[in-house]
Amino acid sequence: MNEQYFIDQLVLHVGLYKKYQYNENAMGFYQNLEDLRKLKGLDSQDEALDYAIEEMEGEMAA
Repeated sequence: MNEQYFIDQLVLHVGLYKKYQYNENAMGFYQNLEDLRKLKGLDSQDEALDYAIEEMEGEMAA
């Protein structure tokens, strides 16, 4: 799995949590965030979230 997969999963879990507010979606979000953090070698989940946001902004601009 690559970073784009994890970013897509983050977006999916946020949308589902916003709609249904199931704890499973929140847990899925944080698990994918942790997986992205490990993949990119970042120090914290905050850095991983910042990275994901930057990548999504870059895709939207392109």
